Amino acid sequence: MAKTSSMIRHQINIGFTFVLVIALITIFAVVEWKVKPDLIKQRQERISISQQALLDLVSAKLGQIELLTSTMALTSTKLPKDEDLFLTIFPQILNNHGDPAIAGGGIWPEPSTFTKGVERRSFFWGRSGKNMAYYDDYNHPEGKGYHNESWYKVGKDAPPDRCRWSNAYIDPFTKEPMITCTVPMHEDQEFVGVATVDMRLAGISDILSRYGKESSGYIFALDADNKAISVPNSAVKAQTYRNTLQTLNELNEQLPWLRQALNATQSLTGSRLVTVENDGIFGEASYVHLIHFPQTDWVIGLAIPKSQLTAAADRMGFFLMMAIGGLLLFVGIIAAITARNLLGKIQQTTQQIWELIEGETTQELTVSNMNEVGELRQAVNAYGEKLKSLLRQLEAIQEELVQNEKLSSLGSLVSGVAHELNTPIGNARMSSTSILDTKHEFVHKLEQPITRDDLDQFLTHVEDGTRIIERNMLRASELIRAFKQLAVDQTSDHRRDFELHLLMNEVLLSMRPTLDRTPHQVEVAIPEGILLNSYPGALTQTLINLINNALIHAFIGRDAGHIHIIATMATTESVSIRIHDDGAGMTPEVQKRIFDPFYTTRLGQGGSGLGLHITFNLVTGVLGGRIEVKSEPDKGSRFTITIPSTAPDHEEA
Repeated sequence: MAKTSSMIRHQINIGFTFVLVIALITIFAVVEWKVKPDLIKQRQERISISQQALLDLVSAKLGQIELLTSTMALTSTKLPKDEDLFLTIFPQILNNHGDPAIAGGGIWPEPSTFTKGVERRSFFWGRSGKNMAYYDDYNHPEGKGYHNESWYKVGKDAPPDRCRWSNAYIDPFTKEPMITCTVPMHEDQEFVGVATVDMRLAGISDILSRYGKESSGYIFALDADNKAISVPNSAVKAQTYRNTLQTLNELNEQLPWLRQALNATQSLTGSRLVTVENDGIFGEASYVHLIHFPQTDWVIGLAIPKSQLTAAADRMGFFLMMAIGGLLLFVGIIAAITARNLLGKIQQTTQQIWELIEGETTQELTVSNMNEVGELRQAVNAYGEKLKSLLRQLEAIQEELVQNEKLSSLGSLVSGVAHELNTPIGNARMSSTSILDTKHEFVHKLEQPITRDDLDQFLTHVEDGTRIIERNMLRASELIRAFKQLAVDQTSDHRRDFELHLLMNEVLLSMRPTLDRTPHQVEVAIPEGILLNSYPGALTQTLINLINNALIHAFIGRDAGHIHIIATMATTESVSIRIHDDGAGMTPEVQKRIFDPFYTTRLGQGGSGLGLHITFNLVTGVLGGRIEVKSEPDKGSRFTITIPSTAPDHEEA
């Protein structure tokens, strides 16, 4: 016995040492080959996403110029061919409220199309302070002719709704880098000239430079002609009086460490990550993320120090090694000491058990100290008694499971309460937010003289929003009451006389925030004069449940759907309400179970499976009517509710 115990102790020691070594090796391998690469990759992905946001920002800036140019092109084709009219209207359009990014632009008709017999009749304006000054240089009869310029020719083959961007260039007069947006003009699908807007690149360069600094790096950008749009000022010397932008070859000479990344821009169509071994600006290795900007065929490169990407991964790896390794060592030592003590006590207990076996006695084991070994001895003594009581315990457990199942159902019901209350509470919250926003707008308007119409609109919006909040809070209260009634199998005692089409209007008003967030339409055909003496709370909840059921289930995968609500007098004493959608429909198997509690076709996606079950109980119980459904796959669903004009009393229901 002692020999076996000794062997177990040695096995524990050896096993612990082996597990500790393997754990440390595993941690090191996971950190180096999985955690660190994943962290670096995630960081690179975040940089890529952030760089895409930068492209979106640049695209938005260019989009403003493109929209302005398209506006000029469209306006020029719609206006009469009158020089005074052009000289009056277009400077205001081109100026764009003094936008400093716009250097100039013009309207360039085809020869002899503006004034018959006049070959060159263009209109060009250049920025002069906050205004635009007109220049007639391009109309000189001895000049080259603007229709022979490259920026004019590209417009002949360009689509009418797209801008053709020129390569970057230095303006010969202002010595500023610019690009030109050219949009063709068409009349009766015939090319009649182009409209252009010249945009300064200083704003784009500032955006790129600022983004590079915010990313703890620097940015460079090249156009389709390999001209530098933006360069790191700390490494490239600016040449103020140059007539051309710096070329790729010049950048290669000034930034030799960046040559691999610069050359990689030549055939780039998407994005690429280039590693620079010794970045001259950072003084260490760096990553250069290149991305192609298709709108202008630019390539933008973001350089970031490699240490910035790997620092977090290195810290994480060291922390994991120290934390997990130390934890394993501590736990292992405690486990080894505990195991040794436990083995000694188990050995003593085992020896006493063998004595009992050898003595063929039924004497119980003695329990000295109530520790683990004492509990073991006590467990052996109680083993027989436990076997006898197992059947009794199983019977008790069976009854307990039944009760637990009931509690589980109650828990699901409570979850359904929360789900159903989301709609009125959400509507009330949205209405309160809308009222607050309207109040902020109105306060802002008060800074200037306001009209009676502004005041009326504000009061009307506040009144509508307040009514929505009041109705939804009331509806939330009715929902809670309805669920309570469902639980105790009682019906509402709140009844009154009301007109059906007015109640339907209140339902649509309360659901307006929900309906506005969807592309689906609700069409109502309920004539006036249908009077009911019934329970408006129950009928309102029924209509909301059926509309929500269509919105949630009927139009999955569809861009837009229609819900039709029609009401007629079925008889002189009953009303028929039909809710029909043109959605996905239901199979016969689904139709058989839609009114069952907790049944839903969207398990795990927010559905509680209580909406139609509650609807069924409200219609057949509180309202004293019946509900039917007809549906086919891909042909929509139709729910028909038939209720008496005078609802039965609670006791009768």
